[in-house]
Amino acid sequence: MSGTGAEARVPLDSVGIPREIRAILEADGITSLYPPQAEAIVPVLAGESVVLACPTASGKSLVAYLALLRAARAGRTGLYLVPLRALAQEKYDELQAFESLGIRVGLSIGDYDLSNAVLDKLDILVATSEKADGLLRKRAPWLERLGAVVADEVHLMRDPDRGPTLEVSLTRLKRLRPDVQVVALSATVGNSAEIADWLKARHVASEFRPVPLKSGVYHDGRILFTDLTTRDVPPPGDALPRLVRDVIRGGGQALVFVNTRRASEQTAQSLAPTVRATLSPEEKAAARGAADALGTVAEEETEGIRRLSGLLPDGVAFHNASLTNPERRIVERAFKERTLKALVATPTLAAGINLPARRVIVRDTTRYDDHLGVQAPISAMEVQQMCGRAGRPRFDVAGEAVLLARSEEEAERFLDDYLSAPPERVQSRLAAEPALRMHLLALVASGQVGTEAELEEFFAATFFGHTVELREIAVVVENVRRFLEHHEFLEPVAELRATGFGVLTSELYLDPMSAVVLRQALERAPINPSAFSLLAAVAATPDLPAMFLRRGEDVEMLAKFTDLESELLIKPDEDPLRLDLDLFLATLKTASVLEAWVDETPLVELTERFGIGAGDVRAKVEDADWLLFGASRLAVRFQRRAARAIDALSLRVRYGVNEELLDLVRLRGVGRVRGRALYRAGYPDREALKGARLDHLETLLKSRPLAKAVLAEVGGGRRTPADDEPPTPAPPTVPAARPAPARTRGPKRLDEFDSPP
Repeated sequence: MSGTGAEARVPLDSVGIPREIRAILEADGITSLYPPQAEAIVPVLAGESVVLACPTASGKSLVAYLALLRAARAGRTGLYLVPLRALAQEKYDELQAFESLGIRVGLSIGDYDLSNAVLDKLDILVATSEKADGLLRKRAPWLERLGAVVADEVHLMRDPDRGPTLEVSLTRLKRLRPDVQVVALSATVGNSAEIADWLKARHVASEFRPVPLKSGVYHDGRILFTDLTTRDVPPPGDALPRLVRDVIRGGGQALVFVNTRRASEQTAQSLAPTVRATLSPEEKAAARGAADALGTVAEEETEGIRRLSGLLPDGVAFHNASLTNPERRIVERAFKERTLKALVATPTLAAGINLPARRVIVRDTTRYDDHLGVQAPISAMEVQQMCGRAGRPRFDVAGEAVLLARSEEEAERFLDDYLSAPPERVQSRLAAEPALRMHLLALVASGQVGTEAELEEFFAATFFGHTVELREIAVVVENVRRFLEHHEFLEPVAELRATGFGVLTSELYLDPMSAVVLRQALERAPINPSAFSLLAAVAATPDLPAMFLRRGEDVEMLAKFTDLESELLIKPDEDPLRLDLDLFLATLKTASVLEAWVDETPLVELTERFGIGAGDVRAKVEDADWLLFGASRLAVRFQRRAARAIDALSLRVRYGVNEELLDLVRLRGVGRVRGRALYRAGYPDREALKGARLDHLETLLKSRPLAKAVLAEVGGGRRTPADDEPPTPAPPTVPAARPAPARTRGPKRLDEFDSPP
C-alpha cells in the first residue's frame, strides 16, 4: 500500500471499533481512518500481533492504543514501550482520554519505581524500555496478566545505546507471555518485514502520509525537488533566512535542524530579525506571553532562560539538550500552538515528540564522530526522519523538506544519497560487549536462564539470533561470561548462577563494570571519605559519561589530579578501566561540576564556568544520585563504614545543597535558592518554620500560596491582621527545586520504594 493524503478515508465504524471507544475518538475529531490505520486495526482488534511501518504523522499511535484498550477490556494489562521520556509523557497524556471507560493509565519513567500495589491498580503502563527491563528483573506480578505490548519507534533497535535494551525486553516479554499481542510501530525501514517475521506479526507497510511531502535541495536561490519541479525562493538574505521568511509569509512554520547545540543557539539568534519582521502585533503579544512563561518554570535562573527570554518575543527559539525539561516544554508548547514561527533544533528532536512544521530545513548532514575524530555523514534514515517532520495535519495541505547544498555537485549527491535513497535496514546492536554485560547478568540473576543451552536458546530468540548466525556472537558472550566470573558476579561453576554481588548489581541496574569500579572505591575508602573522592569514583564509571574537556581545561584538571591524587579512590591506569589520561581528566571535570553543584554554585555561574547547559547539569545530577544510591547499597556489603557518608552526599547531590539545608529542601516547593533564603532569614530547619509569620514567608518565598503550603506542611505559622486581607497576586511559580533523579534506570532509596510517584 502506498499513496498520499488524497486517498479515500475509511469510515470509523467500518472496522469493528467498539462503540464507546468510537465515541471518544469522534469527540476528539477523529471520524475516519487513514488507509494504513484501517489495514492494521482489523488484525489488531482480532488479537493479532502487527508491525506497522509508515511515515511520521500517519496515525500509528491510534492502532497501538486500540490494542492496549482491547487487552484492558479483556481483563489483561497493556504495556506501551517508548525510547524517550518526553515521548512517554505525550503518550500518557493522550491515553488519559480513555479513562472515562474505567481504564487506569500509569507512567513509569525516571527514577521512581511503582510498587506492586500501585501497579496492580493499572490497566495500561507507559514506560521506557529500561523501566520495562527493570520490571522483568524484579519479576513484577503485574506482568503475569500482560495481554498487549506496544513497541514505539521499534526501528531504534539499531541505536547502539537504546537498541539492545529494547530488543532484550521484547524477547523476554515474548518468552514470559508467549500469547502476548505485540504491536510494533516503525518509521519506513528496509527490513520491516524481517522484524515482523521475528515477532511473528502481521506486516503492514505503507508510504501513506496524511499531508503529502515534497522533498528537495536548495542551492543558489532555488529548490530542486525530487519530482524534478523547482521553486524560486525570493531574496533578500542567505539561504536560511530566505527559506524561513518564505514559509512564514505563506502562513507556515519552519523547523531547522543543525548538528550542534551551539549551532542551534547561534542560528536561532541569527534568524530573530527575519522572523520578528514577519510578526503581526497579535503574534508579537503571544510570543511575549511565551517568554513570560519562562519565569514560572524554576526558582533559579539558567543560561537557557536568559537566552530564550531574548528570542521568544521574536517568535523564534532553539531546542537542545542544554535546556532543562521545563524549559523544553515551554518551547514545545509554543511551537505546537504556532506562537513560535521558527524553531532550530538538534537531531534528537526528530526521534522525539510530535512537532511537525510546514517546512523542515536540514542545514547540516554531518556530525562529529567520537571514534573517527572528524565530521562524518549522518545516515539516510536520520535525514529522512528529520524530513518526515514536514507537514502539520489539519494545518498544512503539504509539507516541504529542504536540504541546504553549497554546490551543484553537493545538491546532486544529497538527492541521490539522502532523498532518493532506499530506507536503511535495522540491524541488531546486541553484540556490543557493554550491552551484553548487563543483559547476560540480568538473565542469570533473574533466573530466566540457568544453563548454556538456555542461554543459547534465549539469544536464538532475539532479533540478533533471527538475522545473524549465533556463532558471530558466541565469542563475545564467552568473553562477557569470563568477565562476570572473574569479577565474582557469576559462580565459577558449570551451570549459570549469580552470586549475591551479581544479583545486587542487576537489581541496581548497574553496568557490571560500574559495580567493579564502585567496589574498588569502597574497599579503599577511609571512614570519612571526602565528597570529591566519592564524586570522582562515580564519575569514573561507564554509567556516568564523562564531559568533554575544553581547551585549557586539561591543564586545570591535571593540576587538580596532582593535588588530590592521594585521596582519589580510583586511579587512571588500573584494571578494569585502564583509562587514558585525557579521559580520566574528563571524569574529574564531571566530578568538579557535581562538586560545584553541591556547594550551591548558582546554575548560571556553574554552566558558564564549565561550558555546559543546565540540562547537562540536571542529567549528571540524576545519574550521580542513582550511582551514589548504588554505591550505598554496595557499601552495606563491602564497606559499611562508608555508607553514612555516601548517603549524606547522595542527598546533597539530589538537592544541590550543603548539608545544613537538607531539612529545608525536603519541603515541597522549596529548593536550594528558597532554602538558602529561609536559612539566612533565621529558619535553619522545619522546627524553626513553625513559628514563622505568613507575611514574612511570603516575602522570602515570593509566593503567598507557597508560603501557606510550607506552613501547612510544617504544622505551624503565626497570623497577622494582614493575613486575613485579600492577597496581592503573586507571580505564578512552579516549584522546581526538588531535582529528584529522573534517570531511566535505577531504583529509589529504600524508604521511598513503596511510594507512588
